[in-house]
Amino acid sequence: MNDPATSPTTPPTTPIERRALPLPLLAGIAALAALAIDMYLPALPQIAKDFDVDISLVQNSLSIFLVGFGGGMLLFGPLSDRHGRRPLALFGLSGFALSSLLLTFSPSAELFLALRLFQGLLGSAATVTVPAMVRDVYGKDAAKGMSAMMMIMLLAPLLAPSLGSLVLYLGPWRGIFGALGVYALLLLLLAWRLLPETRPSGGEQRSFLGNYRLILSKRGIHLDLLSGMSMSLSFFTYITSVSFIYITYYGVGETRFSLLFACSASALILANYLNLRLVSRLGARRMLHLGQALAITSALAMTLASWFELGLWPTVVAFVGMVGALGICSVNVDALVVVQFPHQASSASAVTGTLRFGIGSLAGPLLAWLHNDTPLPIGFLLLGTLGFAALLQLLHWYLYRNAVKPQSPNPT
Repeated sequence: MNDPATSPTTPPTTPIERRALPLPLLAGIAALAALAIDMYLPALPQIAKDFDVDISLVQNSLSIFLVGFGGGMLLFGPLSDRHGRRPLALFGLSGFALSSLLLTFSPSAELFLALRLFQGLLGSAATVTVPAMVRDVYGKDAAKGMSAMMMIMLLAPLLAPSLGSLVLYLGPWRGIFGALGVYALLLLLLAWRLLPETRPSGGEQRSFLGNYRLILSKRGIHLDLLSGMSMSLSFFTYITSVSFIYITYYGVGETRFSLLFACSASALILANYLNLRLVSRLGARRMLHLGQALAITSALAMTLASWFELGLWPTVVAFVGMVGALGICSVNVDALVVVQFPHQASSASAVTGTLRFGIGSLAGPLLAWLHNDTPLPIGFLLLGTLGFAALLQLLHWYLYRNAVKPQSPNPT
């Protein structure tokens, strides 16, 4: 019996070599969502005041963006597999740029929310092609290519809040969306000149829903998809709760909070560097398991620090370790899924991305339900989600422990 997640797959023949794939450009495209989410967060009170509405209405623009982004991935993934990566990337960058520039002229909160939906929807057409292009070129070494790209991409969440604050210091909030529009236009020009077409030639062309039917019917893939969802819920739990823990509970100032947040973002970059160096030797599955072990250990340390009231710094150290470990888990579980579908890579990327953002939207309601004015429920939620993901991987090992491993120097 072959392990469906480790069975050998023949990398598609592509007209370009790895060095010809512009990873910094792909990282810039992949960063669109992070920039669109993080840059405008400091401006939420100003936007609400400008439109004369309650801030809760403006906060809904984040959820609306995620709905558009997740739904767009499902729409554009199969189109990328059928018509090519490059056309969808150019279309998505054009649409993101246009909607961002239109946001600078929004006369009402209602139009602002509608444009945020289209910003997420159209931007997803570009970002859904990125993991597929890495898979097209790197084949079974997709985790290595993704780690190299993620090291660059993760500069976006590291810098985005500071960039948004800088734009607010220089002018009104509308300048943030103007900056996003200009950024997308620059990417569009670079993509027009530098972005190659990587979609493999040949292969069976399936219907729009046929791609998803093929992916979701693959034996063994559901355990990896559920693992990825559970770990994504852990990450979004951290994102949603970190400001409460640092600022509200421990009384950290905004400047110090930015520095502590940057420490976790830096851990993501370091984690992807380590993954880049080790994944060819250890394989994506083993790196996933090592990342899970570190994430669970860190979440347990954070929970104990809260239980015994050990203070801020043990919590910071635990969060840095957990976020870095989740970075390792994310790229490897995505690679284990996408690598199995050489001719449906964008559709597979759409499935993983939509599930990730969809499950992430549950973090807020869950935390609100568990809230008791301490970080302890957050620790329990982190332990629960990470423990569930580990159990799924244990089940995967049990079911496929006798699988024949591919004879490859770079196992995935």
